[in-house]
Amino acid sequence: MTQIQLTCGDILTMSGDALVCPAHKHLIRGRGLSAQIYAHCGTQLIPQCASQRACPIGEARLTRAYDLPVNYLLHTVTPQWSSGDQWGSQAIVQLRHCYESVLELAKERGCKTILFPALGAGTNRFPHEIAAHQGLAVLRAYASRFERLTVCLHSQTALAQWQKVEQRFYGPH
Repeated sequence: MTQIQLTCGDILTMSGDALVCPAHKHLIRGRGLSAQIYAHCGTQLIPQCASQRACPIGEARLTRAYDLPVNYLLHTVTPQWSSGDQWGSQAIVQLRHCYESVLELAKERGCKTILFPALGAGTNRFPHEIAAHQGLAVLRAYASRFERLTVCLHSQTALAQWQKVEQRFYGPH
């Protein structure tokens, strides 16, 4: 049975088959976690990312992870949260596509353990409750295809919000 794990810590120190990187559409160094990943991998990552085709919102690309304790980086471009205005529903659908695209690409590569940040909830400002609801819905739908799916949150507050959404909508594992 697949384990969906919610935890808090430094995702860059966790091991697994692949780590999901919130990306810029041209896979250049972004902000937040993307910048941390690029800093950790050094210049080795730059030419591999440059050789990839552009990555529209909701799609995913794969590169090596170099010095990180995972084999691959799964890059995905998350949508910008627009405060729930008329484009809010489109952003939610795009966020779901990020999770789906990453999981499909991971499965194609034979990955069994995937590490996720709270996609969209960092510099793109999705509220954690919305990001958690969308992320957990997709992770649960794909869970049987993997051994472990881990969402690593950056704070205890964010972790508590994800756990609250999980309990309210999905109950115990």
